[in-house]
Amino acid sequence: MSNFITPTELLACLDEVIILDARGYQDYKKGHIKGAYAVDLDKDLTGPLGEHGGRHPLPDMEQLAHTFESYGITRNSKVVVYDSWLFLAGRLWWTLRYMGLTDVRVLSGGIERWVREGHLLTKEPTPLPAKPSIFNYELQTHMVMSRDEVLKASESGDHVIIDARAPFRYDGSQVDTMDGMTGHIPGAVNHFYESGYTVDGPKSLKDLEAEYYNEIYQNRPVVTYCGSGVTACNALLTMSEVGLESALYVGSSSDWVTYESFPLSTGVETLN
Repeated sequence: MSNFITPTELLACLDEVIILDARGYQDYKKGHIKGAYAVDLDKDLTGPLGEHGGRHPLPDMEQLAHTFESYGITRNSKVVVYDSWLFLAGRLWWTLRYMGLTDVRVLSGGIERWVREGHLLTKEPTPLPAKPSIFNYELQTHMVMSRDEVLKASESGDHVIIDARAPFRYDGSQVDTMDGMTGHIPGAVNHFYESGYTVDGPKSLKDLEAEYYNEIYQNRPVVTYCGSGVTACNALLTMSEVGLESALYVGSSSDWVTYESFPLSTGVETLN
């Protein structure tokens, strides 16, 4: 099953799925797909900031599970998530998968394509179910890697490390003022997350396979990072589309730079 669903396909199954709007509460109030519930990156999908962990550490998963239960989500739910286009949808998709859901799809082209194809929005908030569900989530711990694990993978070369940031942030050609990481984790290769998409959604399987599906990637475990563990999830989405699974370094570069003497490389690297 594809990780994506088109507006036409969603329209045909609105009564069969739970829809989550990843844009946050303010954008949700301005207009959303009928039946959708709002999820906010900072309030719902991010925990308290600390010395380490990056800009968007994982939240209290029990508390997040209660939020999802208030929307009627169970382990067997069919869930569709969307964003304006893409930016935040991947993190929500990944989080639900991390909690054990298997039927989670992302709206191709987001709400922008939904509107472009003539479908309506509403400002009316979706009523909550009369009784919360029971989620019974189970964290898929193989889907994450810690800073120490990524450092070990960088030193040993036993993983493919993918940097999903824009090329100028990866190669260090411009100073990265966002996280202070001018360059990349040694050994990492660059696959900018946007390169897997068009305005209407993911590129064709043929194009995605050309980018990811090769012998090196298939025979080595993969870990992916970005600035703070958000946009890397959009790269994980397209990798999963062609059968390539990757762990996420949640803290990403905003965590990496909080450790003393963190190693960095510049320029462009290739895999051997």
